Amino acid sequence: MTHPDPVGLLDPATHAWLTGHALPGALVHGVDPLPGGFTNDMTLLTAQPPGAPAAERYVLRRYRPSGSRVPRNTCAVELAVLGRAAARTVPVTAVVAADPYGRATGRPTLLYRFVHGTPLSQVLADGPASGEARDLGRAVGAVLARIGRVRLPRPGVFDDSSLVPAPNGGAPLGDLPGFVDRCLSTVPADGPLSGTDAVVLSALARRGPPALAAVAGERSLVHCDFNPKNLLVDRRAGDWAVAAVLDWELAFSGSPLFDVGNMLRFAHEYPPAFTAGFVKGFRGGSGRLPGDWLRLSRTLDLFALADILTAPPDPAYFARARTVLHRAAARGC
Repeated sequence: MTHPDPVGLLDPATHAWLTGHALPGALVHGVDPLPGGFTNDMTLLTAQPPGAPAAERYVLRRYRPSGSRVPRNTCAVELAVLGRAAARTVPVTAVVAADPYGRATGRPTLLYRFVHGTPLSQVLADGPASGEARDLGRAVGAVLARIGRVRLPRPGVFDDSSLVPAPNGGAPLGDLPGFVDRCLSTVPADGPLSGTDAVVLSALARRGPPALAAVAGERSLVHCDFNPKNLLVDRRAGDWAVAAVLDWELAFSGSPLFDVGNMLRFAHEYPPAFTAGFVKGFRGGSGRLPGDWLRLSRTLDLFALADILTAPPDPAYFARARTVLHRAAARGC
């Protein structure tokens, strides 16, 4: 339900920025919080710019201070990724306005157009038929291959909006055992992670350095949260297509196998045809998969898995991640 009192739900500075700068003279008809923003605040706005025949929908993204163990991009960096790197290659949200340093609104803020589509997570949960799942996977794999074709000067995190990683930055998340140890050191005694879980996670991490060495030096654009909740899909001329790749706050320069591992983290929950289509679409888009790509991608995904297991967003997601952990232990990677 859209709330008709946006001034009451938006702070005065943000409302003034919206109607005075981002959408000059617009009438804001409604505002609703959007679910799923684990690290930033997302709001759906309905506003009618002057001269527009009808109200339009926008998304307001307001950044919270980051205390994350995983490097997160600032608003200014994400704006650059959306405007310069990803937009040339894949469908992303169209930015309308930005207050990247929060000088007007008090918090770094992006305003972009609402994209029509259905979250891939919802489509997969609905149990698509085999042919439909294969087509979805192929479309997603092809988009990921296009992301990986964006080359950057060197591997590393983006220090600023130039999108040029620092020369001494190295590959982000380069020390898997050390990262896992740091995550485990923050787990409260009464947390959901058991001692057995911690031992399993630590053991898997210590097998990881060879995988990291195999992808060292790669410098492709990596989304780093490339999973069904961050992809909108729709039908175009009867075929499935990716309408938008959302949420680039974790993007960095490195190996596309980070994103392959992310997408296939919960592959056991998806129709097998989706995974087959994803791999085919990725390869068909010139995405490179070495002979041991599945092991490498699963190892790289341990960074995200460790973060989830030691600081879970909710109990259900923790349970899913824990299942992945023990499936990895059972197969030895």
